[in-house]
Amino acid sequence: MIALIAVIVLVGGSSIGVAVYYGVNNDRYSGYVYDAESNLPLSGVAVTNGRDVVKTDENGHFVLDGWLKGRFVTVTIPSGYWTEKYYIEMNKAKKGYDFYLDKKTSDDTNHSFLQVTDTEIGADGAGDWVEEVRLDAEKENASFIIHTGDICYEDGLKQHIKDMNSENMGVPVRYIIGNHDYVGWGKYGEDLFESTYGPVNYSFDVGDIHYVVTAIVKGDHRARYSRSDVWRWLARDLAQVDSGKKVVIFNHDYCPDENGFVVKYGGSKLDLRQRGLIAWVFGHWHYSYLNDIDGILNITTSKTDGGGIDSTPAATRVVKLQGNAVAESRLIYRNFTPSDCQEGYEWRTKLDGHGEFAEPIYDGGKIYVGTVDDGYPKKCGIYAIDESSGEILWKYPTKNSIRNSFQVVANRVVAQDIEGRVYCIDKDSGNEIWSTKTDLLAAANTGLNVLVENDRVYCGGAQRSYCLSLADGKVIWQKKNDKANSSPTRMVIDGDMLIVGSHWDELIAYNKNNGKRIWDNDKEGLRYRTTTPVVVGDKIYVAAGDKLFELNKSNGKILRSKETGINLDTATAPYISDGIGYFSTAKDGVVAFKLSDFEKIAQFRTGNALVFTSPYLKGEISTVESSIKQFGDDIIFGASDGYLYRLDKNLNLRNKYHIGAPVLSSLCVGDDGAVALDFSGYATKIKFN
Repeated sequence: MIALIAVIVLVGGSSIGVAVYYGVNNDRYSGYVYDAESNLPLSGVAVTNGRDVVKTDENGHFVLDGWLKGRFVTVTIPSGYWTEKYYIEMNKAKKGYDFYLDKKTSDDTNHSFLQVTDTEIGADGAGDWVEEVRLDAEKENASFIIHTGDICYEDGLKQHIKDMNSENMGVPVRYIIGNHDYVGWGKYGEDLFESTYGPVNYSFDVGDIHYVVTAIVKGDHRARYSRSDVWRWLARDLAQVDSGKKVVIFNHDYCPDENGFVVKYGGSKLDLRQRGLIAWVFGHWHYSYLNDIDGILNITTSKTDGGGIDSTPAATRVVKLQGNAVAESRLIYRNFTPSDCQEGYEWRTKLDGHGEFAEPIYDGGKIYVGTVDDGYPKKCGIYAIDESSGEILWKYPTKNSIRNSFQVVANRVVAQDIEGRVYCIDKDSGNEIWSTKTDLLAAANTGLNVLVENDRVYCGGAQRSYCLSLADGKVIWQKKNDKANSSPTRMVIDGDMLIVGSHWDELIAYNKNNGKRIWDNDKEGLRYRTTTPVVVGDKIYVAAGDKLFELNKSNGKILRSKETGINLDTATAPYISDGIGYFSTAKDGVVAFKLSDFEKIAQFRTGNALVFTSPYLKGEISTVESSIKQFGDDIIFGASDGYLYRLDKNLNLRNKYHIGAPVLSSLCVGDDGAVALDFSGYATKIKFN
C-alpha cells in the first residue's frame, strides 16, 4: 500500500488557498446496477467516482479505482429509468455499491424541464413561489426541475431541500452548486452542499438527451475541486455518451468559452460542440437571456422569486425537447396574470414578444415599437404601426430582444438588441441599411439604450461602450469596462459628455468625441443603481437605492446626497419641473421631492405590481418602471399594476386607464392621449378625458 499526498493550489475570487489531501492509491469501489423491478442486471450504464467513468459489463458489474478527492460513487441514470438514490457515499467499511433503477412508464423522447435559479433563501424558507413552481411543473408535464445554483449560504442550503424536493414537487428535483453555496461549514467549501444534495458533478439521460451538471468551482469559500477536475471528469463522462444523443450542460455560470464552447484543462482541450452540445443552461447573472450561438443555445433565467439585477422580471423557465433538439423555451413570470383592457381605446394591436423598457416613438404618422422575447424560437422585433389605425405596416425581426430605448433619426430607425447587435433600418420600408455586432466581453447582455447625435451612434453596454458611424455602422471608438453588470439605465448626452451607467460598478462620463474617460464615481452607494441620471444646468440628479444625489456635472463629485427611506431602484429617469423632482419607485408608486433639500412633498401609491422587476423585490409592492412624462399641465405614466395614470403635479389623481398588463416603458404621449406598450405584447392607443 503506497501512501499518496496531493497538494493543490486553489485560486478563487481574490483568495488563494492550499488544500492537502491524503489517501491511498489502491482503493477499489465495485458494485452492480440493476433493474429494480426485475432485479436483472443492466449493462452499459456509466458509473463514476467523480474523476473516472466506467460502464457496467454484461453482468451489470463495475469497478472503479479510488480517487483522493472522491466522495461518492454516482450512476448516470440511463434513458427510460429514474432513481432518487443515484449516488452512494464512499466508505472503506462498505463492501458493495449497488444501484437499483426504476423503469419509467412514459416515453421521454419528447419531454420538458423547468429551470429555477438564484432563489437565495434563508432559514425562514422559500415562500409561496414554490407552490407556483409545483403547479407549473404539473401543467407542463415536466420530467424534472433543475435549480441552477445560489440556494444560498448555510441557512439556505439546510432549508431549501425541505421546501423543494422530488417528493413535495411531484417530479424529480436536482440542484447545482452556486458561488454562494460554497460555505464555511465542514472541511471545504462544497462540504455542506455534498452532505445535503450529493455530488456537484453528475449526469443523467432523459429521452435522447444527455444532461450534465457541473460545478462553478469558485465561491465564497475555498473549493475542494479544481476547474481541471471538473473538465477532466466532463471529458470522460461525455466519452461514454451513446452516439445519437445530444448534450445539455447545466452550470451556475456561463461557459468559459461562451462563443466557441471549448474548455481547457491542463494541456488538454474539450470541444463541446464536437461532443454534441446543444444548450448551456446557467443562472448567476439574475437576468433572462437566450442566445443562439451557431446552433448552441446559451440560456439563463432571472431570479425565480424576485426582480433581477438588471430589472428582468422574476420567472421560471420551461424548456421543451423534441427528440434530440430544443423545440421551445419560454418564461413563466412569477405573479403575472393578465386581464382584459378597459374599453374605449382607439386601437389595440397584438405584437410578437412583449414590452419592457423600450419607449414607443411617434414619427411622421407612424408609431415605432421594439419588443422583447427571451424564449425560443425568437419572435421579437421592431415594428412600424399606423398611428391612426394601429395597422402593422412592417416588422423587422431582430436576433434578440429590443429591451431599451431606441431612436428614429431622419429616415432611419436605430436600435440595439440585448446581444449588443445594433440595427439601422429604413423607417419607411423596414429594410436593413446595416447591422453591427458589438463585443460585450461576457455573457452579461446589455440593457442599455441607443443614442444618435449628428452622424454618430452611441451604444454597447456597461462593460464596453461604443461609438459607431451612423452612415455604415463602423466603429469610431470603444472603451472597455469589464467589471459591470447589465442595467436598464440609459446613456445620456450633455454637450461633449456621454454619461454611461455601469451597474454594481460606477457612473462614468466619457468624452463623446473620442471616448476618453472624463470622470467616474462609485461613492456612497452610487454604484448600485438602475436609474438614469438627469442633467439640469451644471448639476446631475440621480437616484440609487434609497438615496438621492446631486453631482457636479464637470467632475462627477457628489455635492450632496440624502437617504429617503424609499426604494428608488427602477428603470426610470426623474422628471424635473419647477425645482421639483418626480421619481418612480420600486415599492411606493411615485414620489415628489424638492431638489433644493430633497424633502419629500407628495406621494401617490399605485396598485400592486403584476410582475416583480426591481432588483430582489417581491410581494405586495407598488412598482413604477415607467418614466414620468408631462401631459398638458399634468404628468402621465404607466405602472406595473396594469394601469396608466394621469396626476396633477401635486400627485392628485386626475384619471387612470386599465391596460390589463404592466406598462414598464415610458408612454408615447400625444396631444390628447398616449400609446402604451404593455407586458402582454399589446400596443394600445388611448385618449384621456
